[in-house]
Amino acid sequence: MDLHGLDLQTGWNAYRKATSECYDKKRNNLKIITGQGEMQKEFLQWVENDPFAVDAKNIDNNKGAWTVTIKKHNKPKNTPSKKMDKDSGPDLQILFTKFKKIGQ
Repeated sequence: MDLHGLDLQTGWNAYRKATSECYDKKRNNLKIITGQGEMQKEFLQWVENDPFAVDAKNIDNNKGAWTVTIKKHNKPKNTPSKKMDKDSGPDLQILFTKFKKIGQ
């Protein structure tokens, strides 16, 4: 993504949109070109304040080019165990016995 030549506010908005999209699409990183002006000086603060970014490193010692590492998705909670057979449901034998509904 090339932000070079944009004003700071437009660059920030474009950067945030891009990191959000990368997170949603489960991408691991994003390459950003800021150039070597004011945006480059503020860029690490952008990364620090971005909830979707983990860190940023210069590409090949180029002060105006960055690789941003995108935060990994959290695994969803309350998911079925991988050991559970897909065709079998929960064991209801205990409930049937308790309510004496077996054989009816």
